[in-house]
Amino acid sequence: MSEPFFDPGSLLPIGDDHECWVSLVDPTVEWVPERARWEARAAQWRARALAEAVFGSGVEARLSGIAAAGWWRGLLHLDVPFRALPEHREREARFLAAAARDAVLARVPLLFVFGPSRPAGRP
Repeated sequence: MSEPFFDPGSLLPIGDDHECWVSLVDPTVEWVPERARWEARAAQWRARALAEAVFGSGVEARLSGIAAAGWWRGLLHLDVPFRALPEHREREARFLAAAARDAVLARVPLLFVFGPSRPAGRP
């Protein structure tokens, strides 16, 4: 005798070959958005370290608009020390060239938004 509480196979339809149908759902599909968020976070920390190497200490990084897929994965706001516009443009170009060669940042496309960092003691 087949009882549904003891024989879960009795609830499943049987195909032509008399085997239960198998669901072909990949359990790792749920991990994709979470993995994408962690990749974006890893890229955030890599970009922050690279910005500190190029601009000096005092860099702040904020990641917003994280997307799991697409041509860009998020907006990375980098608040960097600002002295003069020509110097800033030159350092920004060096940062972007180094970011293009970096293995982590090349894999996770971010849109960089540069802003001036706040001086110490100011809100």
